[in-house]
Amino acid sequence: MKKTKTFYLLSILFFIFSIAGCKKEDTYLKFNHQLHIVDNEMSCSDCHEISKDGSMGNPSMDKCAECHDIDVDNPSEDCLQCHSLKSAQNDYTVEESTPEKPKSYADVTFSHEVHEGIDCDTCHKGMDKDETLKEIQWPTMTTCQQCHNGEDAPKECDTCHSRLRKNVPPPSHKGDWIEHHGFDSRFEKSCNYCHDSKQFCQDCHQTRKPKDHIFNWKTTLHGEEATHDRRLCAVCHPASYCSDCHRSQKPVSHARADWMAYTRENGHAEAAKYNFRSCNVCHTTADCNECHQNVILRRTR
Repeated sequence: MKKTKTFYLLSILFFIFSIAGCKKEDTYLKFNHQLHIVDNEMSCSDCHEISKDGSMGNPSMDKCAECHDIDVDNPSEDCLQCHSLKSAQNDYTVEESTPEKPKSYADVTFSHEVHEGIDCDTCHKGMDKDETLKEIQWPTMTTCQQCHNGEDAPKECDTCHSRLRKNVPPPSHKGDWIEHHGFDSRFEKSCNYCHDSKQFCQDCHQTRKPKDHIFNWKTTLHGEEATHDRRLCAVCHPASYCSDCHRSQKPVSHARADWMAYTRENGHAEAAKYNFRSCNVCHTTADCNECHQNVILRRTR
C-alpha cells in the first residue's frame, strides 16, 4: 500500500515538474561533487574504493547510507534528492548516470592504485566544481603527458596502451588524414610521441606544399594566413623569407589606386590600422615619420 502511494506521489511530482517546463533529466542519478568535496570537505576515497584490478569503483547504496538516512524498503520523495524522476520510475536504477568514455580509451590500461599518490584533480580537472555527473571530464592525452614525459613517468606507448605502438598508426590516421592533419596538429601535443614535430613537418612540407597553397596562394591568400598565425608559417619559412621576397616584390595591396593618396582614408592607412605589424616586415616607424612630417592630409567628402 505504501509503495502504491509513493508511486502516485512521484507521478504527481513528475507531472508538476513537466508542466512547469523543467529541463528533462538525462541521467538516473543526481550527484553534486562540489557539495561533497568542497562544502563537506570529503575526499574521493571516502566514496570510491580501488578494486584489485586498479579500477575505481562507484559507491554502492550501502556506502551512501553511511552518511545519508536511507530506507530502501520505504522509498519516499526524499529519494529525489539523489535519484532523478527517471530513476524513480525505473525502480531507482542508476545505470547510464555517468558520461560514456571516449572511444580513444578502448585500449587504455589504467590503475588508480599506481596513481594513488596523485591528487584526483590532476587528472580530473574541475571535479570539485561539478554539480552534475554530466559535467565529468575524462583526462586527455595532453593531461597524461604532464607526467608521462620520460622523466617523471615513462612515455612509451605500451605503458598505458594495449594496442597503440609507435610503429602502428592510430585509428585517426586513415583515409584523408594527410589532407586534414594540419588542423589537429595545431592543438594536439600527442604528435610528439611518434614524430619529432618541428623537424618532421619541415622534412615533409619542404618537398610537399600544404593543401591551402593553391595556384593563387601567393597573390591573394598567404598574407591573411600569415596575419592570423605566423608561427604556422615558421614551420617551413624563416622570418627573413617574407622580407627577402617583399623587398623585390610589392604586396598585391600596394597596387590599389589610392594606396598613397593624400587622403586620410587611403589604402595604406587602412592597412596600417588593421595590422601595423605586417608593415614592419619591410618598413620601420621612421619611414612613416619621414613622410608624414611634410604631408598635409585632407578628408574626403
